[in-house]
Amino acid sequence: IMLNKPRGYVTSMADEMGRKVASDLLTDVPERVYPVGRLDRNSEGLLIFTNDGEFANRLMHPSHEVEKCYLTWVQGEDVGEAVEYLRYPMEIDGYMTRGAEVDIISLLPGGAELAITIHEGRNRQVRKMCAAVGLRVTKLRRVREGSVELGDLPAGKWRSLTAEEIASFDR
Repeated sequence: IMLNKPRGYVTSMADEMGRKVASDLLTDVPERVYPVGRLDRNSEGLLIFTNDGEFANRLMHPSHEVEKCYLTWVQGEDVGEAVEYLRYPMEIDGYMTRGAEVDIISLLPGGAELAITIHEGRNRQVRKMCAAVGLRVTKLRRVREGSVELGDLPAGKWRSLTAEEIASFDR
């Protein structure tokens, strides 16, 4: 199942602090499913849920190098220079990330909209990478995981993955 997680929801099945949880948006799903990976509360976009542990492992395990693409709105001084640094490996929380693929979608007053593609998907990785090069993320939306794209699925809505989309993670 693919959910377009809105901002303000935590990626969890329940929350001891009483916050809104993404799984509550999966009304009418016939079986119990669990999130594959996470999007932090202030991020939005594509979030996959499954009840298949093997499938979840294929998506999450670093050896499978599933690409994750994020539309990222940032503010900062020299966006062009910062983007160049994002393309190189960097240490985040004691872990060396691979360089990101970064495209400038549009320049905005005091910042830009970027498409950032990573392969690891560590905790708040895009936000931490941007902070390391002097950019402040103002909005973050995951739009693709592997070959599965969010498309025009409305925020808060879900759909089943197609057989082709599921099979694409086996490649």
